[in-house]
Amino acid sequence: MFEDINQQNAETGSQYQTNSFNDTNPGGLWPDGFTNISDNYFSPWDIGFNRGAAYVNKQPSYIFENGDGGVDGNYSPYTLEVYAWIGLAYFDGVNDGVLTNPLTTPPTPIVSMAANPGQYPNLYTFNAGIHQEVGNLIRTASPLRFLPAEATRIEDINDHLPTMNPSNPKYPAPQAWTHTQGASGFDIVGAVLPQEEALLKEYGKVFFYEVDVFEAGAFVGKYYLHPEIHTLNDGSTPWQKVEDTPGGTQQQANVPFGSFDLYYYTDGSSNQTSYSSGSGGSGTCNSFEVIVDRQNINHTEPILGGSVSKTLVMDFLLHHITFWQNSALSLKVE
Repeated sequence: MFEDINQQNAETGSQYQTNSFNDTNPGGLWPDGFTNISDNYFSPWDIGFNRGAAYVNKQPSYIFENGDGGVDGNYSPYTLEVYAWIGLAYFDGVNDGVLTNPLTTPPTPIVSMAANPGQYPNLYTFNAGIHQEVGNLIRTASPLRFLPAEATRIEDINDHLPTMNPSNPKYPAPQAWTHTQGASGFDIVGAVLPQEEALLKEYGKVFFYEVDVFEAGAFVGKYYLHPEIHTLNDGSTPWQKVEDTPGGTQQQANVPFGSFDLYYYTDGSSNQTSYSSGSGGSGTCNSFEVIVDRQNINHTEPILGGSVSKTLVMDFLLHHITFWQNSALSLKVE
């Protein structure tokens, strides 16, 4: 349905369903012109990329597909109501309430939530009695609603995380392939203060989807989904624990449906992620991206109790040309 967006899907059940980085193969173009799919890093969130004048029109995108009406045999009879759980995408390594860019010399403060806690009550809050700089996730105030065969792509030309107060939506409604709601972003109006929304638009991302499924008006089930992260626990990549103090207690995502340990990605340096798409791709990742150990939250969930056997899938789509830098977060029924 989205052939025109120049992205390709992860191969179901393969090593490609992940959002971590493999320095030896982040994706690239071989001399014969063939695309080499990345082994690992599909996630577009990297603190060194996607903000400011150099990254206009290069923001992460969010794709939703509720079947295709049977065009390719993928008919969905279901209506989806999709809530996103959103939070700050990056941790600078120090839980001091100051979001900092660690890639500058010296590190550059972006915003001090600790100095103005009343202005950031939803992002800088207590978890287990400790002020926590990241991991306080916000549920969208209203869902994105998709009838059977409806789909959309949400992306902003300037904003890292599109909201219902977009700066410059890349695909404003209506579009021929955009669902009838015509949303240009995630609805967090009333869920956060304006200054929190502004911060999330620059430095936020979606961590989970909470999906309510209906058929002919009847509730079928509620499902939580999170992308696959193959390299988190295999020791192949430098995921670090998000701790209250260095060597202290590992912090957790602050959500009502479970406890999830927080990690972030850094090689310990102040070097920006480097990447070359030539000769199959090479590079070194230093994204400072925050993720959760999803434990029992899956990236696929079978829809149970409905009339048709279908599966919800949350995954990444890799861009054909820019590979991980402009990959998309995808939620679909297949």
